[in-house]
Amino acid sequence: MTAEKNLEKLRGQIDHIDRSIHDLIMQRSEVVSEVKKTKKEVDGPIFWPAREAEVLRKLLKRHNGDLPHGALVRIWRELISAFLLIQGEFNIAVLDNEDGSYWDIARDHFGSQTPMTRQKTARGVLRDVAEGETTAGILPLPQIDENEPWWPLLGGQGDGQLLRICAKLPFISGGNRRGGDVEALLISNLSPLETGDDKSYIIIELEELISRSRLTSTLSSAGLSPLAIVPLTNNTNLSEIFLI
Repeated sequence: MTAEKNLEKLRGQIDHIDRSIHDLIMQRSEVVSEVKKTKKEVDGPIFWPAREAEVLRKLLKRHNGDLPHGALVRIWRELISAFLLIQGEFNIAVLDNEDGSYWDIARDHFGSQTPMTRQKTARGVLRDVAEGETTAGILPLPQIDENEPWWPLLGGQGDGQLLRICAKLPFISGGNRRGGDVEALLISNLSPLETGDDKSYIIIELEELISRSRLTSTLSSAGLSPLAIVPLTNNTNLSEIFLI
């Protein structure tokens, strides 16, 4: 068999595989439409970041071959987000920082079709989510010495919705985001759902000031070892802190 004939045969195989993939995507869409009907009956949310993480982890665990993991995740994130739009209204509020890195993270994660809005402040993002203007929001990780930290505002907002951190992004390193290795947090009013590979973010309010060393010792004795401690103000003694 000549090289030209072999190449033609291989291209035919690729065309057949493409049609099979497309058939399966359309079949998945039909199943998602049934999921939509069922969720309406039980009045359940269409957006479950924990379930999405489980799906991606299973795919990455079984994946082999030359296709990069990042490309696999990107393909499935595009599919997952498109199928969310089939189920109902779904949109994201994003903090509009100077280099646009949070917008890039959001677009990488939620695909090309998900409606996204920019907010100039973290409070604006939280307000959009709390008041139901958007499904979720993208905000920066808490940092020491922040002028206006947003994380103390978690909890009751607007109409009483309880806002929570439900994911850290990006799901996998890479993507097209600007600003280097920037990370962000996904905020929503969803109840926590255990996935078996979770990290916790805890806000603690104290009635009296406490030193970092004493707090670390107390938490360690309770079986909690914080990866980071972010105080409300850069003070040796802590009264309100964010634990990672």
